Amino acid sequence: MAAIQKELTRIELWFWEIRDELTGKWRRTRYRMTEEDARTGHGDNARKIEGTLEVREGDPRGLSTGANIMENLPPRKGRS
Repeated sequence: MAAIQKELTRIELWFWEIRDELTGKWRRTRYRMTEEDARTGHGDNARKIEGTLEVREGDPRGLSTGANIMENLPPRKGRS
């Protein structure tokens, strides 16, 4: 079976500080996100936290790059 070649893209993920519009306080995100996601969700109320960059390679559409991961698992045992 021929392996399907997927186009992998460099994805840059950062922790962000988000400004609360009501209180004016800045808070740190619990997870990393791309600049596009931060700007889409929070506009100018988001700023990168320098030194938190994580670079990944993957499918930019978010699809799994490990399509054959289940092939190496042992067969399931039937239930009694």
